[in-house]
Amino acid sequence: MAIVSKRIEGALFMIGAASSLVAMALLVRLLTPDYHVLELIFLRSVVNLCLMAPWILRQGSAAIRTERLALHGLRNGLLYTGNVAWFFGVTMVTLAELSALQFTMPIFVVIMAVLVLGERVDLARILVVAAGFAGTLIIVRPAGLGFGIGPLVVLAAAFFYASAFIATKRLSSSESGNVVVFYMSVFVLVFSAIPAAFVWRTPGLADLPPIAGLGVAGYAVHYCVTRAMAAADASFVVPFDFLRLPLSAGLGIVLFGEAFEAPILIGAAIIFAAAWYNTWREERRGGGLIR
Repeated sequence: MAIVSKRIEGALFMIGAASSLVAMALLVRLLTPDYHVLELIFLRSVVNLCLMAPWILRQGSAAIRTERLALHGLRNGLLYTGNVAWFFGVTMVTLAELSALQFTMPIFVVIMAVLVLGERVDLARILVVAAGFAGTLIIVRPAGLGFGIGPLVVLAAAFFYASAFIATKRLSSSESGNVVVFYMSVFVLVFSAIPAAFVWRTPGLADLPPIAGLGVAGYAVHYCVTRAMAAADASFVVPFDFLRLPLSAGLGIVLFGEAFEAPILIGAAIIFAAAWYNTWREERRGGGLIR
């Protein structure tokens, strides 16, 4: 007999994913005074591969065979670029603003699903994109004195993550989740190795735990989202991701003395509501969902 229902299980895993993403941001903030973000991305990939090693040894080389290596390369080139933008963004905006602007990723997915996958444009999708754009303007306030390059970097990260999602959607017809994560770790490791070499600083023993934590948190995000989506409908579990905003805001205030501004909450709520509506609508239509 199950200890908890599938819906509760899904909610707990989504909360775990949100918490892991916030933990990644905190660890990047902790480590960047001493390590360049390009090195941190490389080290995170090393940890990811180490975490996958038991599965690879258990399943054997047959489990990671693929005939779509080029698409894996494209996906992870986009993902690496998004990682670079996100890691830099962590150091340039408040944690609350970082979380709020990340909610634009599903909005970018909607746009690219139309442009790249040829999915149908209808009034509902136009309204979803318009609402997401309006929420983004509320957060970044381009006419305000506080607008800078930081929000643009975070939005660029969301764009590249959304592009990687489109490639993932192509891969999902033939590749398992573990295979996708394995090639993500390998390709990002390769892509990040040369840039990391130019900024390399050998980690001290005291820094190994937070560096390992960065890799574990990154792996946990993928694992928890996958388990959450498998346990319950996306339209039920996705709203729990919004807990990322108050968690980020609270930690930013307590740990870094960051101010939390009302426009961030209002804009994030509008963006998130639009993304959730699109997820709910796609589920009703049987057209897939944003993962």
